[in-house]
Amino acid sequence: MHNNNIMTAITFDKSLEIQQLPYPDRKPKDAIVRVTMTGICNTDLEITKGYVPGFSGVLGHEFIGIVQEAKDITLIGKRCTAEINFGCGVCNYCTNGLERHCPHRSVLGIINQQGCFADYVSVPEKSLVHIPDEISNRRAIFIEPLAAALEILDQVTITKRTKVLLLGDGKLGLLIGYMLASTGCNLTVVGKHRHKLNYLVATSARIVQRDSFAEDIYDVVVEATGNSSALTMAMNCIKPRGTIVLKSTYAQDMQFNPSQLVVNEVSLIGSRCGQFSKAIDFLLHNNIPLEDMIDGEFSLAQGIEAFEFSSRPKTIKTILVP
Repeated sequence: MHNNNIMTAITFDKSLEIQQLPYPDRKPKDAIVRVTMTGICNTDLEITKGYVPGFSGVLGHEFIGIVQEAKDITLIGKRCTAEINFGCGVCNYCTNGLERHCPHRSVLGIINQQGCFADYVSVPEKSLVHIPDEISNRRAIFIEPLAAALEILDQVTITKRTKVLLLGDGKLGLLIGYMLASTGCNLTVVGKHRHKLNYLVATSARIVQRDSFAEDIYDVVVEATGNSSALTMAMNCIKPRGTIVLKSTYAQDMQFNPSQLVVNEVSLIGSRCGQFSKAIDFLLHNNIPLEDMIDGEFSLAQGIEAFEFSSRPKTIKTILVP
C-alpha cells in the first residue's frame, strides 16, 4: 500500500531481502504503475545465483498494474504491463525498431532499472502496453514470457512440414510448446517431469519423458531446459543445415566443441525477448488455459518463501500479489 511514501519490495544484493523502500520518484518521461500482479521468472532465479554479476536492487520484470501517474493523463487508471527493454532512443538499433538490443539499454529488474517486485514501479511511459479487457490477469501475467516464446517465429521459419524438437518442460518451455503446437508443425516435446508435460497433452505435440526419449533427427531443435548439458542432445538431434534455437539463460559457464556445428553447417540462434503486441494477439486468438500453470501465489512479504517455492523442480509458475 502507498502509505507515508513507503512501499514493500523484494531486493537482491548478494542475498534476497524484503525491504521497505521510498515510493518511486517519477522522471519526466516515466509513468508510475501500481503493481497488481507479478510473475517470478527463471531469469529472476538465475540472478540470485549470479547470472547478472553485481546486481543490486529490486528484482522482477513480469507484471500487471494500474497506471497511477503519467504525463499522458489518458493513461491514468488503465490496466497495463510494460516492455522490459528500455533503449536510448537515438542509436541505430533504437531507430530501427531494435531497442531490445540497444547497447545502452536498461532492462527492468535486470540491468540498471529497478524492477517490479514492489507495490509500485516506475517505467518509461512509451514502454507501457495496454491489456485488453478480454484477457484476465492470470493469463496476462504470461505476456512477457509468451512474447519471448513467439520471438522464435520471427527468427526461424516453421511450417506444418517442419519437424521440431523442443527440449524443456519449465515455464518457458511449456509456453514455447503451446506456441509451436499452434503452427501445426510436427512437434516432439521432451522433458523430465510428467506432470508438467501433461499440460501439453491436449495439443498436437508428441510428448516424451527424457528417460524414454530415443534420439532422432529434426529440422529445428529448441533448447529451453536451462541446463547446459541439453546442448549436447540438441547437437545430436539436429539435421545437417538445421537450426538450433537457444532459449535458456545459464548462470554457469559452459564448454562444448563446435566442430559438429561446423561440419554439419548448423545454425545456432540465440533467442531472447519478443514483442508484447504479438503475445497479446496470441492470447486473444488462442484459448489456451495458461492460468492453469499457476501453482503458487504469495504476497510480497512472503517473497523469500515465493522464491524458494519457485525454485522447486515441480513448480511451474509462481505469482506475487502485492
